[in-house]
Amino acid sequence: MRHFTSLFRWFCGWSVFVVGAPWILFCGLAATPERFFRVVQVWCRALLRVLGIRVVLHGEFPRRETGAFVAIAPHVNLFDPFVMASILPRPIAGVELDKHFRWPLYGRIIARVGNIPLSHTTPQRTRESLRVVEERLKKGQPLVVFPEGHRTRTGQRGEFGSWIFRVAARTGTPVVPIAFRGAWERNHVGSLLITPGMWEVRILPPIIPAGSDRAAAEDLKRAVEEAIDRNTR
Repeated sequence: MRHFTSLFRWFCGWSVFVVGAPWILFCGLAATPERFFRVVQVWCRALLRVLGIRVVLHGEFPRRETGAFVAIAPHVNLFDPFVMASILPRPIAGVELDKHFRWPLYGRIIARVGNIPLSHTTPQRTRESLRVVEERLKKGQPLVVFPEGHRTRTGQRGEFGSWIFRVAARTGTPVVPIAFRGAWERNHVGSLLITPGMWEVRILPPIIPAGSDRAAAEDLKRAVEEAIDRNTR
């Protein structure tokens, strides 16, 4: 019975995705970034609703007048980006692997939202990606990053990549840790089951870099990882 129910939810979710995505792209032709973001947010919430995922938010993001920040969250399953988009208070760009921008419909939407492609194909392209990230932060643009680079295979948080913490330290950008509870139980790598239920999102207090060198970046990374781990258990 659980498999039949999951199959039905996948069908409903895919229907919302396929039907909604072209309309979103059409709206994006004339909509302002703020209005386009709100349309995407409604779409993400509708998708989560038909999947039976109930997002419960604890805490709040820094206010607009505080400037740039980097929201760091673990990568648990396919629905992480939709959950994050559903709770953001305003347009906030993400950083995603460049191959995601080549996916049908989804790639067009994340490009229109203003997400930044991260390339690992050559050192030169990686440096160019990081340069764009740094420029956005210097201009006051908040970003969302899943620094593991892939979904967890065990339910435990993977090792965070150091690159985003080095950029945050160089630019003096606060990092906002995001902890999930219930994400693994909803769906995970190796299983097609979607289990309806609660997905808690805990927005933790910002952590400000203590310096701009690599040592400060590693301290920042360690502090963010510890904060997320404490609030995930």
